[in-house]
Amino acid sequence: MDKSWLNIRNRVDQRYRDGGDNFLNWAFSQPTVNTMILCPYKWCMNTVFKLRVGVRGDLLKNGFCDSYKVWDLHGEVLVRVETSNTAVSDEAEDDSIEEDNITEMIHNAYGYTNVEDNNNNSEDNEEPNVHATNFYKLLEDAETELYPGCKNVSKLSFIVRLLHLKCLNHWSNKSMDALLSFFKEVLPEGSFVPNSFYEAKKVLCDLGLGYTKIDACQNDCTLYWSDYADVQACPKCGKSRWKFEEHGGKKVAHKILRHFPIKPKLQRLYMARETSTKMRWHKEGNVDDGVLRHPSDSIIWKSFDAQHPTFSAELRNV
Repeated sequence: MDKSWLNIRNRVDQRYRDGGDNFLNWAFSQPTVNTMILCPYKWCMNTVFKLRVGVRGDLLKNGFCDSYKVWDLHGEVLVRVETSNTAVSDEAEDDSIEEDNITEMIHNAYGYTNVEDNNNNSEDNEEPNVHATNFYKLLEDAETELYPGCKNVSKLSFIVRLLHLKCLNHWSNKSMDALLSFFKEVLPEGSFVPNSFYEAKKVLCDLGLGYTKIDACQNDCTLYWSDYADVQACPKCGKSRWKFEEHGGKKVAHKILRHFPIKPKLQRLYMARETSTKMRWHKEGNVDDGVLRHPSDSIIWKSFDAQHPTFSAELRNV
């Protein structure tokens, strides 16, 4: 498909408008699309579903996402070209793989499907929102040396790998704080080692791996959220919401539920190249031969599809 229209900066130009219409025709012609597609406007970044008129308005007013080169979220198939060039050493290749994995992880978390950062090419004066600001900050951290002269480990990859080791080996939060303090002592001055486990953990929130804390009744009667967000005692058993008050007046709840929202997790599964195909397999690869190999083969799933044909027509609705 012709993408030369993306290089036209004047969005009033008829060639740009025609190119945008051709893109929309292509996207809405896909068999899995019903009435909405992911919007490739540079701040939506393929994380918001919109009607055709909404997507067209964004493309004409605000422009196409510069980093979205392969339109795999809109039906384009990425073809990998094999090369016989073996001049690159295995060691250099291994280093680049790790760097690419970290960068791709960031793009997956924020909705980009291409690992190029072309944010400087934009001609708009619009300030990036918090979502985009965090994205560019993480990209910067992925390219920042852990300490001056460190070529193999970036600020971000150090944090990600260290927290991974913590999970694998069941390190306590206290031991992590001690280890980070030791790293700060032995590494050269000017290193970007976090000061504490809490500081390192905040990075995971920016990567979309955070959670929401919801206070809970000590007897599991109530969750203190929505209409009960400001309630001080359980409306069912009457027990106080709080265990005690710390010095300084901070209240501590008896129990805390950590809620991991499902929507961003599903969005990430569809954004990542490795998992998006598997998430679509029940529509694109499954064979109805009477064998129960996937939940979509069950009677309940099929009954739901029959009752809600509009919902089931979009293969990303699971």
